[in-house]
Amino acid sequence: MASRLPFRRFRHSLLLPLVKFLAFLGRIMPRQLIWVIACILGSVAAMIPGRSRRVFRINEKHIIHPCGLKVRLSRVYRYIISGIIDFINLSYRSDDEFRQAVEIRGDEHMKAALSLGRGVIAITAHYSAWELIPRAILLMGHKVGIVTRELAHRETSEYFNSMRARCGTELIDRGSGIARLMRLLRDNTAVGILIDQDTLGVESDFVDFMGLPARTPVGPSQLAVRFGIPILALHISRGEGGKYTLHIDEPFNLSEYEGDKGYIELTADLTGRIEEWVREDPEQWVWIHERWARRPGFAPGLR
Repeated sequence: MASRLPFRRFRHSLLLPLVKFLAFLGRIMPRQLIWVIACILGSVAAMIPGRSRRVFRINEKHIIHPCGLKVRLSRVYRYIISGIIDFINLSYRSDDEFRQAVEIRGDEHMKAALSLGRGVIAITAHYSAWELIPRAILLMGHKVGIVTRELAHRETSEYFNSMRARCGTELIDRGSGIARLMRLLRDNTAVGILIDQDTLGVESDFVDFMGLPARTPVGPSQLAVRFGIPILALHISRGEGGKYTLHIDEPFNLSEYEGDKGYIELTADLTGRIEEWVREDPEQWVWIHERWARRPGFAPGLR
């Protein structure tokens, strides 16, 4: 292990310059070229041995094939890479250019929820170019916050957070408690939270996802049920010609989730919506995450 530390430090030292170089390319690259570059890089990334490829093979064996889905690792990487570069590219484009690239469907659901004046908990997933969602909501005229976590490489994390905040998005660190989150909700802000990963350090429970129990954060559902905060699901997907569509669902009826375990039922229904997105176009979801690593009853994770 000790012999690997110098290489790890060297690799981390290269990360920020690499990210800045890619960001520079993303800024100047025509959007028509982004998909081509993502195709090339995705194919290369899929051939590199490592943890991500191992995780994908495990998910392919236990989830993808049993669910009858067709997913290629190169295309998963393609969507991830194109989403990141499009986020960088559009961060430096005008509002009009952004609107041409991102169409919104269901904006009336967000407006109706925020009209109550209690803010909105907006649940989404690591699906397609999810980083584009906050600006799309901001351009609807609403206040937006997102719950973030610091990446392993702090400087890289700060660099991405600076881009996220460029257009006025409020950032809420996941480990800072709920005080700031509640202040933003009281200020009638739409707060985006991702719940499609097994996240360490947050209260979670097992709900069904893609046919197997998956450990899922329950905090957003607890807040919604306890304080009557509107909660809805939304996601963005990439279509033909590089056009993105943001789909905003109707808010959930919180009266259906009363009782001690109502928040778990709400978490299960929110996760069910994410499953619908994944089944609709599975290659736009991040299959390189250990979503089912921890099993109920301390059973071994998928192998």
